[in-house]
Amino acid sequence: MVRVITQETFDEVVKENMEDFDMSLEDAITEATAQFQAQGVDLSNIIKDLSLGTGDHQVIMIINNLREICIHENHDDKLMLNELANLQVECNKDIAHRVKAGKEGAYDILINLLERRQKKYIERPNDNDKKVIVCILKTFVSLMDVQPDLLGHKGVDIIVSILDKIDDDDILIATLKWANVCCVKHELNRQRIFAKSITNNLKNIIKLRTNAKVISEVMQLTRKFTLDDDIRVEFGKAHEHARELGSKLLEPLTKYLKENADSAVVSETVSTMAALLVRHELCSLAADAGASNALLNALSQHYDNAALVTNATKLITALAGNDDVKRNLMKAGIAPVIVALLNRHGSNAVAGAMLLKCISALTLREPDHSVQFFDNDAPEAIVNCLKIHPDNAAVQKNGCWAVRNMVARCREQNHKFHELGVECLLKDAYKKFEKDFGFDIKSALRDLECDVKLDEQWTGKGVQMEN
Repeated sequence: MVRVITQETFDEVVKENMEDFDMSLEDAITEATAQFQAQGVDLSNIIKDLSLGTGDHQVIMIINNLREICIHENHDDKLMLNELANLQVECNKDIAHRVKAGKEGAYDILINLLERRQKKYIERPNDNDKKVIVCILKTFVSLMDVQPDLLGHKGVDIIVSILDKIDDDDILIATLKWANVCCVKHELNRQRIFAKSITNNLKNIIKLRTNAKVISEVMQLTRKFTLDDDIRVEFGKAHEHARELGSKLLEPLTKYLKENADSAVVSETVSTMAALLVRHELCSLAADAGASNALLNALSQHYDNAALVTNATKLITALAGNDDVKRNLMKAGIAPVIVALLNRHGSNAVAGAMLLKCISALTLREPDHSVQFFDNDAPEAIVNCLKIHPDNAAVQKNGCWAVRNMVARCREQNHKFHELGVECLLKDAYKKFEKDFGFDIKSALRDLECDVKLDEQWTGKGVQMEN
């Protein structure tokens, strides 16, 4: 169990070191840090800077100033903006400063300020209130980075209210950034925000907005809703979120993909679409909207972009979960494209692993597809990628799947793979990754008709059964 202490305890030890041992502030902090670390105390949430010797922490003074500003209805906006900027600087230093700010009540102060300014802006939009709102939202992002627990019901309501009622791109971007921070590793926040029918807001932004930065933030938030990364929650709602988001966003996202050629936009769009394809009918929905042709066009335009190719390959793999869509992809000529991309990007372990996984998905239980890949020299590309990355688990595992699915119903391809030396490669991989995916390697060797010893996992004890 990790031991923790409060900021006050740490500060007290620093003062004792200074008073009892006549240490300088810097030496006292160093000594206190060493003492607690020797005792196994986690100091990640403790501020350890020279401001300890100036009385109150800088964070406390800033928050007190903001609290004083918040009391007065007609306060000086320049003074408030200056204090907000100072708080951002402090919070951006490390998690310890953010935790301290949270404990001192920064969240409630910011919520009150934002609520007040938001209402004024909605009644009469103006540049001054806009500037203040954006600054407050940016401060929220700094404050709540890695501590999304601060978000309350009022904060959720304000996020949705801004998306509903405010049309300014800068405010929308700042709000979506805040929502993104709130959803990282926090299932409860995701569910609270999602329950406010935010899907409709995201759909309208994608359909009606032209600002790429706004839509980028929307897509990042969309992907956050599909995560299952909160270890405090046994069962999340990632699948339910992805299903609803997919049913409403896949069509506008596909349209957006068709209309944009920028590599960063295309990469983010295909990554978002892939995260939403969690059901058979959603794959059909995306395909019917024209995702397959849009993908082929994107890959032809951005052939050399490894990051984009990786994300596009994830989408192809997800679409291949639907057998009808998979067959249509093959009819559209995806096989030579994938092989060419594997030859081009096989030296990149991440891209290579995804391309191998894509081949395994497209050839699964489809001998005709295996023949198409074989005719386009897929064996050479697969084996070459395995040779380049002998120590990469993802490449070796996905390569095993690709080989197995290609030859499982097309044993006539075995000779070619043997000529290329795949047996030695797989056996070397087995020595390294036996515990991780040894069964997959043996399965590939078996379908290649190699000499392989399969383990009998369940055997009888020779005991006579009694009725």
